Amino acid sequence: MLKHLISFSLKQSALVILIAVALLVYTIARLPKMSVDVFPELNAPTVVILTEAGGLAADEVEQYVTFPLESSVNGLPGVRRVRSASAISLSLVWVEFDWGTDIYRARQLVGEKMLGARGGLPPGVEPVMTPISSITGEIMLLAVSSPDKSVSDLDLRAYAEFDLRNKLLAIPGVSQVSAIGGELPEYQINVKQERLALYGLTVQDVVDAARKAHSTASAGYLSDVDRSELAMRQAARVSSVRDIASTMVTMKDGLPITIGEVADVMLGGAPKRGTAADGGKPAVVISVQKAPGTNTLELTKRIDTALTQIEKSAPKGIFINKEVFRQSHFIQRSVDNVFKVLVEATVIVGVILILFLLNVRTTIITLTALPLSLAAALLTLDGLGMTLNVMTLGGLAVAIGELVDDAIIDVENVHRRLEENALLPAAEQKGFVQVIYDASNEIRSSVVYATVLICIVFLPLMFLDGLEGRFFKPLAATYIVSIMASLVVALTVTPAMCKLLLKPKASKASSNVAATHKHGHSQSDGFLVRWLKRRYEPSLRWSLNHRTLVIGAALVLTGASLLLARTFGTSFLPEFNEGSFTVFVSSPPGTSLGESNRAAEAIEARLITIEGVKSVTRRTGRAERDEHAEPVSNSELDILVAPGGDKTAIRREIAAIAQAVPGVTVQIGQPIEHRLSHILSGTPAAIAINVYGEDLATLRQLAKQIESELKTVPGARDVTANREVLITSVPIRYRHQELAAAGLTPADAAEQVQVALYGEEVAEVNQGVRRYAMVVRLDASERERIEQVQDLMLRGTAEDGKPGPTVRLRDVADIGPEKTPNIIARENAQRKAVISCNVADGYNLGDLVAQVKARVEPIVHREGYIVEFGGQFEAQQSASRTLLVAGAAIAVVMLLLLQLSTGSFKVGLLVMINLPLATIGGIAAVFITDSLLHAGLVKNALAFVGLGSSIYQPPVLSIASLVGFITLFGIAVRNGILLVNHYRHLIEIDKKPIGEAIIQGSMERLVPILMTALSAALGLLPLALASGRPGSELLAPLAVVVLGGLLTSTFLNLFVVPAGYAIVHRVGSSVTSANNHDSSRFSLLGRVSRAFKRRTS
Repeated sequence: MLKHLISFSLKQSALVILIAVALLVYTIARLPKMSVDVFPELNAPTVVILTEAGGLAADEVEQYVTFPLESSVNGLPGVRRVRSASAISLSLVWVEFDWGTDIYRARQLVGEKMLGARGGLPPGVEPVMTPISSITGEIMLLAVSSPDKSVSDLDLRAYAEFDLRNKLLAIPGVSQVSAIGGELPEYQINVKQERLALYGLTVQDVVDAARKAHSTASAGYLSDVDRSELAMRQAARVSSVRDIASTMVTMKDGLPITIGEVADVMLGGAPKRGTAADGGKPAVVISVQKAPGTNTLELTKRIDTALTQIEKSAPKGIFINKEVFRQSHFIQRSVDNVFKVLVEATVIVGVILILFLLNVRTTIITLTALPLSLAAALLTLDGLGMTLNVMTLGGLAVAIGELVDDAIIDVENVHRRLEENALLPAAEQKGFVQVIYDASNEIRSSVVYATVLICIVFLPLMFLDGLEGRFFKPLAATYIVSIMASLVVALTVTPAMCKLLLKPKASKASSNVAATHKHGHSQSDGFLVRWLKRRYEPSLRWSLNHRTLVIGAALVLTGASLLLARTFGTSFLPEFNEGSFTVFVSSPPGTSLGESNRAAEAIEARLITIEGVKSVTRRTGRAERDEHAEPVSNSELDILVAPGGDKTAIRREIAAIAQAVPGVTVQIGQPIEHRLSHILSGTPAAIAINVYGEDLATLRQLAKQIESELKTVPGARDVTANREVLITSVPIRYRHQELAAAGLTPADAAEQVQVALYGEEVAEVNQGVRRYAMVVRLDASERERIEQVQDLMLRGTAEDGKPGPTVRLRDVADIGPEKTPNIIARENAQRKAVISCNVADGYNLGDLVAQVKARVEPIVHREGYIVEFGGQFEAQQSASRTLLVAGAAIAVVMLLLLQLSTGSFKVGLLVMINLPLATIGGIAAVFITDSLLHAGLVKNALAFVGLGSSIYQPPVLSIASLVGFITLFGIAVRNGILLVNHYRHLIEIDKKPIGEAIIQGSMERLVPILMTALSAALGLLPLALASGRPGSELLAPLAVVVLGGLLTSTFLNLFVVPAGYAIVHRVGSSVTSANNHDSSRFSLLGRVSRAFKRRTS
């Protein structure tokens, strides 16, 4: 079939080229419309159930709300994990489904289970599913403030809540907008107990009256008024404080007692569970979440357009800070950097081709493969619905040097065969097109097998699950698509362009000219190629005469590199360069909002003064619609680094400031980075230690012990124990006999107490688009002390069912403080304690976890509890296991394909020797680059062998580095195939003796191998040098491995494979010498060997 494809391309060359041009034009037109994002969709399908359970303690929330909801969703098809948090008055359940599950199907399943669970929940408790969003979908933070303080906190929050929020929610693609800070306005009916007692009323009486303050009802029709039918309606909805205050509660001595006589009615701020500030000044901070699958850059543009219009109509004195956090900045920088790398790599590849070919026409033909392969890959990605992101563009950047490989091999072979054809006698010369066809067909098998093998090598990445799979599957898919596209281009467009641009060679038949082609030399070779061949041939002959030594040296180098690799540390993903920090400040659980606010303000004030910090925005506590169970003791500070700011120095200063504040724990991360950690383990840290058990006291004790132990472990930073501690609460324990005597049931009493203390929303007051809650509760001054709560008046039921006499709460219940948990975390139906930490600079994830395990496991196992290590470590271990198992299976498949390609199992194994040869340079490159960045190369090398005063700092292998080795193995095997298949062609088709075929085949394949290897390696040089730049964090380690590995594998491949081939076929040494002279005199390897012998003797 491929023969026919080449033949068709030559016969219809004009059509093939026209299609190629059309493909390029369409791609250029389509490119601006393609979806762009920072990463692929990373969020596992998660449904969040949020339940407000006013007045319930954490253990009561767990027992009566969380547990029934958990039980209903456990066991749903596709559920991989159920996590929950039960806090005071709040239950959150996260139902996490398998990656790839349809989120709408998941919500439907959860919704059905919620309906069944509702009947078992306490009265008035209604679970709701939060809107569809992604934890990495927080694309923007806005801060609304009044710099001149002309706008009150109440009006500021009202504007943010009712005007700005609603306008943002109207933008397509925005799934959730939550606000924190200011004072959330509500119409408050603050009841005074003394006034109630004066009239013999209770809070419940006021609630009933407030509910009746609203009335909108039909009144029928007037059927014929001036020959028209008129609809009658009754409108008695309150719209002001005066309306509410004038509503009657009861009649006393013939006079109405109104709400205003027993309560203070006002438009005031709801009880706060969170505060916010921007630049040290009070503000309302708004979080904007995007819906999954939405193009972040396009959505950001729509939001900016809307904000421009919103700012024009904003009330005087209100300022909107749009630069608190914008994910689009990181996306744009990342994508721009990767595009820049693509351009630089293309230029480098072009320069390499020009240097080797020194022929404008062959260079143009070869370079054509680049844009065509990229265009085909981009259109395929677009058709599959994939976004242009750092990983898909990274796949193109990794492949860019290889996209010309097939074309290089084809063009070089065509060019050489045309020259050889010109050397034949006129009667034996073939036609121009026939030579192109034969030359393209000659390398067809090698090119196809090599390309298929490269694609197969990438298949292990397609088996990755979880977050690592979401990162690297798009890279693998893009790489495979682009490489396959380059193969199609080499089999179609390249022969067609050879026919169009190359010229038939004039006949050069002569013995002198023919002699120059005997062993791969050609008169048309450029100066660089001639120089390389003159240096290579004697070294090749020397290596064939000392084949055992060559093989032995390669094995020694491989063994040494593997020993070095055993000292390397491991990590999951490299650190991102986002241009901002997220700092979590935790005061002791149970700390009041006011005290937490003061502690966070102290840190905030000092952070603003750090050189290189552009802005600091703070959120303390929890926003009303936030799906995180953050207590009021926690704060989150978002720090924007100014362009050019030294992030390392800023991070050190942040840590120093945090440590100077007593009584708080601090974790320092980055916005996207900490959200990725949340996906992995539910915590913002890199390592999460989960201790499972049922007894809360034991869990607390273990958490405290582990926290103390971790603080002594070198390399553990930001150590934080779980937030579950005992805090003081005030339970109300009813005495049933006294309740019955007062005409009350426990449910009646509990409802009245809840209304009085927690409040009850009885109606909404509409003012245009603003909808204010109307809430009845005791006045704040009358619920400050336990004694005041004890004097709360409750109303019972009389014998006739009518309202009965009143009774004080102290007469029917015991009220006193006791210790209860502040929050209870659960996972997969088990209670758990969580201890987390990050990895300090100069340490690595794998070594740190090994130390932590050694210290933690004995502590936990003494109590018979279970401990699991989650977070990035768990993901890194899972990814490594998957790559190892899948890689072993793929290696077997590769060996079978090599056997088919080479026709020999032994030769197939010989080609596989390129894998260990490639590891030598890859491992060396990791050691060199990591040492240069952190410890200094010479110092670290000396420390490795036990010399010098420095401590050896092991380099770190991340999952990105492992992916680099996978990429490297494919290219290295490709070069081996090119050599041995050409040997086979010379032996079987041209009937060359094996020894001569090895030399001629190696010489003839020298240029294609060097060109393909250098194109692939140096094409990655811009990516390797971009380490630390946004967008290159995951790709630079990969590029370093491939670059280093290709340099050694290519060099060794040119000597080890010929030597191994000679050993496999038992070639005598006499065949490998030329003209009976000592080739070692002229070879680089020979000179090195002689110098070594002189030194040792």
